[in-house]
Amino acid sequence: MKRLVVLGSTGSVGRQVLDVVRQNPDNFTILGLSNGNNSKLLSKQIQEFSPKYVNTLGDLDEKSSNVTSVELNKLVTLPDVDLIVHAMSGSHGLMPVLIALEHGKDIALANKEPIV
Repeated sequence: MKRLVVLGSTGSVGRQVLDVVRQNPDNFTILGLSNGNNSKLLSKQIQEFSPKYVNTLGDLDEKSSNVTSVELNKLVTLPDVDLIVHAMSGSHGLMPVLIALEHGKDIALANKEPIV
């Protein structure tokens, strides 16, 4: 069972990653989710996938109170993480990639910004 952190979980690619997880529940579990401001969709994802950790720029509703909010840079260094799926857009996703690599984490990049 691979334990995943999905950065950009409410975006197009992040939602597709969660579709794969949904179709393969014996192979993947969600340890953490990160998003920008789509709090409504993130709350639904939290209800469905029950991650332990979350990072968001928005506000979470009461139904999501059972999850621990962490800084993005901490989310990518959690010891239990097997794979970080980087589905964030823009250059602001560079630092989490660098920090994750410094901690020996495996990363699946969904865009080229962190490389360029």
